[in-house]
This record gives sequence, structure tokens and C-alpha cells, in this order.
Amino acid sequence: MSVEHTRAVFQKAMRSFGLPDGGKIAVAVSGGADSTALCGLTREYTRQNGGEMLALVVDHGLRAVSREQALTTVERWKSRGVECRLLTWTGEKPATGVERAAREARYGLLADACRAAGAETLLLGHHRQDQAETYLIRLERHSKSAGLAGMSAVRKTGFGRILRPLLGIAPADLREYNRRAGLDWVEDETNLSADFARGRLRRTLTATEIDAAFEQTLRYGALRYAQEEKAARFIGGNVEQNEKGYLLFSRDAFEKTDAETGVFLLGDFLRFVANGVYAPRTDSLESLNGRLRSPDFRGASLGGCLIAPAAKGRVIVWREERDLPPPVTAAAGVTRFSWDRFTFDFDAPFDFPVTAAPLGRRLRIGNVFGKRAFSVLPAIFDKQGLFIAPHLGYKRTNATCRVAFTPRNSLCEAARWTCPVT
Repeated sequence: MSVEHTRAVFQKAMRSFGLPDGGKIAVAVSGGADSTALCGLTREYTRQNGGEMLALVVDHGLRAVSREQALTTVERWKSRGVECRLLTWTGEKPATGVERAAREARYGLLADACRAAGAETLLLGHHRQDQAETYLIRLERHSKSAGLAGMSAVRKTGFGRILRPLLGIAPADLREYNRRAGLDWVEDETNLSADFARGRLRRTLTATEIDAAFEQTLRYGALRYAQEEKAARFIGGNVEQNEKGYLLFSRDAFEKTDAETGVFLLGDFLRFVANGVYAPRTDSLESLNGRLRSPDFRGASLGGCLIAPAAKGRVIVWREERDLPPPVTAAAGVTRFSWDRFTFDFDAPFDFPVTAAPLGRRLRIGNVFGKRAFSVLPAIFDKQGLFIAPHLGYKRTNATCRVAFTPRNSLCEAARWTCPVT
């Protein structure tokens, strides 16, 4: 593919997304060849079509050189006149499952940065080979059609949309674009590491195998779209999303769905409530689906959520307290910050720090704790203890605190799988 054709495919993809004129486009930039090309192409696009561009660089802190490379990437784009911000994954890193944890942290940081910047569009640099690898990894793990469809070119989120305009472009073409555009990039040695499934695949995959796998994602994408249409119909008529962060759905209507739709719905529910990047594994969802259809079902936990029968023939899905993120402290003077799936806005700054954490059993108002999901509601604490419980109307201040439910994901209320532009 020529550089001109690469530009044409990118422009075609951006037009197909229906981006608003003059909007702010955020771009996730790792500094590698693929995201470097994405940033360069986006800079060209915004110069030609208007709008603002914001580059977001995440430092995971997992490699000795990660900070240096992240800072280098920030400086490179700033020197080219692009607004650029460095986002850092802080805190302890897990001893196991670090790849998944890093993905979760990265998406969380990017989502928060988009909200703070007022950017309703986030571009990711996944390309044609990434899509093929995703298919092959999921095939090995016995994923169903929803997983084998790979990544959607468009994904709706709590802050707006995630778009992948490069899914139809090969990585070699992106590198050629960089060379022609005079763009430098950094190499991440973990991309070929045998410690990770993708690294092992990249050592052996041929061009023919990549093309064949990519074509399979298109076939399964059509099946996924049909599956999402069925799920959207169920969600539209049988699901209640609550601003306190839980959802309810009709058990009777769920039992009438076919098994594959049930598994898809459960994955969507758990990802939504737990604020996860991905749904739990298919085999775990299949087990939960079977248990939920049994008259003996009394409750279960999966994917950071608790699932149990509720009143009026419904099932409730709420956040599991042990899966909540660590508390977040806002410095004195801050009037807006986020924790878990909620954003807090104060009408005036405090002259002392406050901390967001789960309410737990710290407050009793009548029989409020008959509602199981309330113990994981967000609350604000000061050095004296519980300061504000915004959902319950409790506060030790005259200040006003508004809380909004701002989850990373949205439910599948309309078929959403979008074919890559080629």
C-alpha cells in the first residue's frame, strides 16, 4: 500500500465515523510506530478539516525505560505543535495478570483524560495485524462469534466513542508513512516477547495467515452484529440502569433468550457494572448463564460483580466491594474529581483534602441497607470521617456536591460492531 493510499484509507475511515466539525479528538500515543502514524495522520486530518487534537501518552511504569520513552514521545509531539499530556499509572503493580491490569489502567487513564479535556472522541492505533492476532488468540481460547469478530472500529463508551481508523491498514504501511513523513518512533521490546501471546504470534505469523485471519473477523463480525441486535432488543425492554451504579433485569425474559444471547448479555452487564475493559471469560459466563436459569439460583459473583435474585421477578447486578479501586484523595481547592464510576462536582472548593471511598456500613437511614448495592456507593470523607454521602442526602457541610454516574462503558442498546474500513 502506498503512503497516499494509507492516507486515503484513514481519511475514509474518519469520514465514515461522522465526526463533528470543530470537535476535540484525543489520540492514544504510546510512541511506537503504529500510534506515531496515527498521531501524524490525525494531525493532517485536523489541519484539513478543523477541530482540535490532543495526544495522550500513558506511562505504565513497567519497564526501566518507560518513563524516558514516554517523556521523549511527549516532547516530540509538543515540538510539532501538538497539545500533549503524560498520564502515569501509579501504585503497586500486580504480581500476576499484569498485561490485563495494564490494559485496564490504560483505558481508565485515557477515559478520565478525555472527560477532563472535553474530548468525546478517542482514537486508538490498532491495525490489521492486531485484528488478526486478536482473532487467533480468541480462537485458541474457544471464544464465540462475538469474540472472534475482533475489535470493532467504533465503540461507544461512557465519555463518548473509541474509534480505530487503522484496523484495515498493515503495520508495514504505517512504518512507511512514518519514514516518508519524517516521524521518529520508539521500539517496545515486549512486542516480540515470548512471555505474551501476541509476542509469540508475531514471531511466526505469515502475511497469508494474517490476511486469512483478518477475513475471518469480517465474517464473524456480521454474526456479532446480529447478536448485538438481539441483545439490544432485550436491553431496551427488560433492563433498568440505576444512577447508583447497579442494574436490574427481568429474570423471566432472560430465561426466554437463547443461550448464546444470554452469555452475551451477561458479559455486557458485568463489564458495564464493574467498569471493566473486557467481559469475563466465555466459559465463566456460560457457567453463570446456566446457573441463572436454574430455579435454585440464589446468587453468584463474577467479574467484580455480585448477581442475585431481586424483587418483582428481577435480577440485580451490582459492584463487588472487594473489587473496588483504592480510595482517591482530592487536594484542597479541587472542585471536580472522579472515583470508580462516579464524578463529583462541588459548588465551592474546600480548604482541606477530601477522599472518595465506598460508603460501606457507615450510615443508616431507615431501612436503606435493605438495598444491597448501597454499601458500594461512593462517599466523601474528611479527617473526621464521613463527610458527604451524595446519593443519600447526607452531609456535614453547606456546600453542594453533585455526583454523576460516569461508567467507562455503555450497555449494548443498539447493534454496535462496526466493520474496519479498508
